[in-house]
Amino acid sequence: MDSYRTEEEQIEVIKQWWKENGSAIVVGLAIALAGVFGYKAWNNYQDAQAAEASALFQDVINVVNKGQFGTLSENDLSTFNHLVGKLKADYSGSTYAQFAALLRAQQGVKDDDLEKAQQELQWVLDQKPEENIALLAKLRLARVVFAQNAENAQQALDLINNVDAKAYLMSYEHAKGDFYVALNKLSEAREAYTKAIAAGEKAEQVDPTIQVKLDNIAVAKEGA
Repeated sequence: MDSYRTEEEQIEVIKQWWKENGSAIVVGLAIALAGVFGYKAWNNYQDAQAAEASALFQDVINVVNKGQFGTLSENDLSTFNHLVGKLKADYSGSTYAQFAALLRAQQGVKDDDLEKAQQELQWVLDQKPEENIALLAKLRLARVVFAQNAENAQQALDLINNVDAKAYLMSYEHAKGDFYVALNKLSEAREAYTKAIAAGEKAEQVDPTIQVKLDNIAVAKEGA
């Protein structure tokens, strides 16, 4: 402003600049303020959604607990399916919905409805869940596919092969061993069971059935 000769000239320049740019500034400020308040509103909305999903999932758990030592009544099963369906429909992106679908898949296995279990597990994977949920869903899906028909062993194996199983290594290798046995690939099955046993010992989660299966392979080979 020092370059202007008089205060009146400076004021006139400011007026002209405001005339040319003022509206843009107002719009910019409005957008910025809307962004701030919109962000807060969005956060509040997200918190409310999470609270609602959490409450629904707690209701799911309450129903599941009723069948902990037996089968769910027809009324409880209807309530369970309604709650899971609502979570999936209204909060599909939430972890609560994904856990609810895992529980419905588990219920499908109990009810010998493996097709329903497969659908629920595939739905979980389609949501691109966080890694641990994805690993669990993939493993269970492979087990369900295999349980439907032993001839699906290769399909089941393809679902979990070349997967970094991390904390689920024992379960993954155990499943691989079962699938390899069904495919009559006993050498690969032996390797998988051995890895499963080692992983279990490392995690202090020994499953004696794996050793039994490994021993059975040895007997089968000797008798061949």
